[in-house]
Amino acid sequence: MVNGNIEGIRKSILNELESLIDYKIPRDMILDEYVVNILLDTTQKINKEIIVIIDHSNTVAAIGVGEHNRATFPNISKLGRKRGLNGLRSFHTHPNGNPSLSSADKSSIMEMKFNLLGAIGQSPAGQALFNIGFIHLKGEDLAVEEYGPLSLVTLNRFQFREYNEQVDKHLREKVNEDTLEEERAVLIGVNIRQDNIILEIDHSMEELKELAYTAGATTVAMVVQNKEKVDNTFYVGKGKLEELRIIIQNSKANLVICNDELSSIQLKVMETYLGVKIIDRTSLILDIFARHAKTKEGKLQVELAQLRYRLPRLLGLGKVLSRTGGGIGTRGPGEKKLETDRRAIYKEINILENRIKSMKKIREQQKSKRKKNQVPIISLVGYTNAGKSTLFNLLTDSTVLSENKLFATLDATTRKFKDSDQEILLSDTVGFIDKLPHDLVKAFESTLEGVVESDLLLHVIDSSNENFLKQIQLVDEVLRSLKADHKKVMYIFNKVDKKCENFEEKYSTIRGIKAMISAKYEIGISELLGLIQKQIYGERLVKQISIPYEDMSIISSLHNQGMVLEEKYEEEAIKLKVQYTEEMEHMVRKYL
Repeated sequence: MVNGNIEGIRKSILNELESLIDYKIPRDMILDEYVVNILLDTTQKINKEIIVIIDHSNTVAAIGVGEHNRATFPNISKLGRKRGLNGLRSFHTHPNGNPSLSSADKSSIMEMKFNLLGAIGQSPAGQALFNIGFIHLKGEDLAVEEYGPLSLVTLNRFQFREYNEQVDKHLREKVNEDTLEEERAVLIGVNIRQDNIILEIDHSMEELKELAYTAGATTVAMVVQNKEKVDNTFYVGKGKLEELRIIIQNSKANLVICNDELSSIQLKVMETYLGVKIIDRTSLILDIFARHAKTKEGKLQVELAQLRYRLPRLLGLGKVLSRTGGGIGTRGPGEKKLETDRRAIYKEINILENRIKSMKKIREQQKSKRKKNQVPIISLVGYTNAGKSTLFNLLTDSTVLSENKLFATLDATTRKFKDSDQEILLSDTVGFIDKLPHDLVKAFESTLEGVVESDLLLHVIDSSNENFLKQIQLVDEVLRSLKADHKKVMYIFNKVDKKCENFEEKYSTIRGIKAMISAKYEIGISELLGLIQKQIYGERLVKQISIPYEDMSIISSLHNQGMVLEEKYEEEAIKLKVQYTEEMEHMVRKYL
């Protein structure tokens, strides 16, 4: 598990280094004292550089041992992202105590595209010192900036993630004409003026661009065709396809992404005309889901949705099904299943449905236990990228992946609230989006049904998005389709540190229980927690009660419910000061 120059190192030392693998650093830290102490102590013992690789979830993913003056990187090919920054942080020790980055260190940052690379040294007094480097964007050029020496406290206060976002976006948009691996996409959409279209075409196309970016494609052109209706054969019309062919040739694009769901005929005709791979919005979303599903059930649900989607389109999926193709639109269930006949695919769908049903039964048992114990459940819902996972991490002290990307989180996660007197469970769900594929909603019914059974929904809204009113409307529509529109809802306006134009005017049109927060900067969180407690338990009452010694068992129940504020033992009874809600009054009524 420890890579590099480990010959001659005692097994006890290697075991100590191996104990760091899968260690999770607290989410608000870049590095913690536990990891630093082990690295410096081991470096002093063996007089060699030691390197740790930390992944996007703040987990130590790999360890390497080098020479006295050179680090040896472990294999990170399967850990990092292929496009943009690799999503990893790297730290290594310097046995000579000097934390300054060498020219080789700076070259490694640029070549391997680390989010951050740091060196660890020690002062003569034994204090750990850190120098860090990361890539800056200066105009159109990339350069490595070094900062330090820093103490551990100063290091953990260092803000570098905004620089990462800028550089990552630049790297993904940068045209690389020498590689065939780069998927260069032309985005096309049809603008139809209808009353039932919620998002305007400009916003819808920008959202499609974000989806393409999340999937790893570089957008080289965007084309919108104004039509009264979508062409059943050519999607945008035959004349526009001729125009698109020229755009594809000039931009050297190898992928076309359509903003609507296509039929098998449209797919086949467009691919024949344009000579490149064609995918639609639904296929793109399914591809992102296939990449982000981590749990066994999540993967099964995505596979089921993809098979349902592709079954009626086998005729038109030419290049998407090519064994030599690969890339966006091909991930998930795999090519072999899709090249079999329809009967085999139907059989596979049936198998997947039965496996998901069996998982559902296990979840039902867990739910019945929670209901028996009367544990309140709250679900986070909202448009994708509204900040649900950031808020979830903050309220539950978890480390669910939180990124400025669409569908960064896919699998539903449930955790206990931290700092709560009573046990409350919070569930983070997949984000919603315009034109959310029907097959996807159907496949995820078993996961999303948790929303229906929640005691309270926290509808998280992106206050920085000028289109947030229409996003609220879209989320409400999905909730109606899940038959969850009758649930008690709190509207949580996140990212209030960067509110959009005319926010107050739009905010005033929303009726119901509302809160304004910034999950990133922890603004308004205590007020939000108070509102949640009030919605779950009602108004709090504080009373004095007197419990005879023969009723001692009731005291244990009151403590378990977090109701006891003060306790005093007297000669004939125990005097308690309790805090409770109207729903709990039956427990104390006769002792008041």
